Amino acid sequence: MIKGIKNYLHSKSWQKLFFEISTYLFVGTLPLLLKYNTITLWIFALGSIIFSYKNKDWKSNLINNRTALISFTLLFGLYLIGLLLSEDLKRVFKDIGRVVPLLLIPLLVFSRHKNDFDIKNIFTSLGIGLFVGMLICWSHILTSIMSRTRPLEQAKYFFQWIYTDWNLVTPLDGHPGYFAILIVLFLVAIITNDKFKKLRSNKVKLSLLLFPFFLFLIETNSRIAIISLVAILFIYSINKFRLKGLLLMMVFLSVLTLFSLKFDYLGSKFRKIVSINGEIKVERYHRWKEILMVFNTQDNWTFGVGTGDARSIYREAYENGNFDLAFEKNYNAHNQYLEFLVSNGLIGLIVYILVLLLFVYKTKLNKEALSFFIVIIFFSISESFFGRSQGVLIFSFFYSFLILYYNSKTQNAF
Repeated sequence: MIKGIKNYLHSKSWQKLFFEISTYLFVGTLPLLLKYNTITLWIFALGSIIFSYKNKDWKSNLINNRTALISFTLLFGLYLIGLLLSEDLKRVFKDIGRVVPLLLIPLLVFSRHKNDFDIKNIFTSLGIGLFVGMLICWSHILTSIMSRTRPLEQAKYFFQWIYTDWNLVTPLDGHPGYFAILIVLFLVAIITNDKFKKLRSNKVKLSLLLFPFFLFLIETNSRIAIISLVAILFIYSINKFRLKGLLLMMVFLSVLTLFSLKFDYLGSKFRKIVSINGEIKVERYHRWKEILMVFNTQDNWTFGVGTGDARSIYREAYENGNFDLAFEKNYNAHNQYLEFLVSNGLIGLIVYILVLLLFVYKTKLNKEALSFFIVIIFFSISESFFGRSQGVLIFSFFYSFLILYYNSKTQNAF
């Protein structure tokens, strides 16, 4: 192992090494505290700039990826338009500051060649970061259990809400859904990518590796992440006509069912989706309807009300619909499509859809690109992920990286 590390260090220039290490640090900290991820983002920026300066090819690389860069510019432009449409300029400037990575990260990624990125190492780094985050969260839970007078009695609550969902990721000061979708991207890469074929050949090692990630995924109680994983495995199995894939999906569904009985909060969340009579029970669905009713009274379907004033629409809707918690906590729309519609009108919604379609066109939904696309499509339904810095960072990097990596490919998805 030491010999391999020495060979790796001596086989590349220091600029190349710095770029690769900075990339892995940035990806590895995506699941962790935002302040650490922000630091590694600037290290990644420095590494990309130094490497690009050495190779002198960044201009041609950016030109070759100009269409994708334009798509990010349009997304960022939607927030700039908020300056013209919104009265609450303080919120607009806050939003603009948060989405700056929509411009920065694509420039860093597209200034490089596909061969400058090792997809196996990138997802390995993501897995390491996820595992570190999981250990931090589990250590926090263990400390809580051991601090009680009767730790064995307290341990029984491990599967309860007190130690799952938002409470699970408290030490990371993050959102369980975002951590969950990163787990999904990592799991699918391990299960499907040819770079991990050797790892998959050892079933015992593979099972031991995957189990803690599956367990933590269920602990996050993220319905969208779990549904996304099932959908990805199903599509993968159908495309490849692989019985193993279908069996894996069935095993996962069986384990999920069993854990849903133990994790009563997760089970209750799934039961709240649709009633026996077919009625949609998800509260967010009814909030969306109320938001659309209020938005319709504004007569701003073309350009929207601006990113700064969208929250006032939501608050009025929550008050009208008696959504007390949403009103008290000043929730966003929890729907990225609706967020763009209210903030930027039909123009904003169309821009976002075109950005997603460009990703389909450029990547042909090859392998991890299909996984990322499904995750984003589903996640956009339940979360306004551009409303969180972590969501902006995840979208900006993987959208750029996967376009760069699979743009030249022509094979079908998976």
